[in-house]
Amino acid sequence: QLKQVTAVEEPSFYGFLLDPPSPAPEFELIDQHGNSFRLADHEGDVVVMFFGYTNCPDICPATLVYYTQVKRELGALADRVKFAFVTVDPGYDTPERLERYIARFDPTFYGLSGTNEQVSELATAFGVYVDKVEDEDSPVGYWVNHTTLSFVIDTDGKWRMAHPFGMHPEDIASDLRQLL
Repeated sequence: QLKQVTAVEEPSFYGFLLDPPSPAPEFELIDQHGNSFRLADHEGDVVVMFFGYTNCPDICPATLVYYTQVKRELGALADRVKFAFVTVDPGYDTPERLERYIARFDPTFYGLSGTNEQVSELATAFGVYVDKVEDEDSPVGYWVNHTTLSFVIDTDGKWRMAHPFGMHPEDIASDLRQLL
């Protein structure tokens, strides 16, 4: 007697998958409203994190624009995704500065900051490259070169994937839908 075998279709993702997923590093930073932001407080939601800074001339604002498009693509599911912008320039990017900056894109996004040590430890935990370069052409006298990946933490607090800069918002939204 023959048994019918049904192929189980594995989810197909656009981002770079971590195989196997690993527990995301736990951290506590301060958001743009002065409130504590801990990853553990967002279990059950997907968290998308990007490391950048408010004086960034190109990649950082473009990434936040992409996030607004991803949020629109997600529709009602967007409430279950938390978008977090972690500053790599905490000396300059105060919560007040982050609040003004984030509000230009979407006030529901989180602008996260902390001490230099806290931010540095978190960046290191995610393998984020950060290099402050003096430059008189910058409005503040320097630029910060940094990794341009977005990191995705799933509903169980596991670091599941990374999205490269410039990825289509529809593809990012597709990945996030599959994780919800």
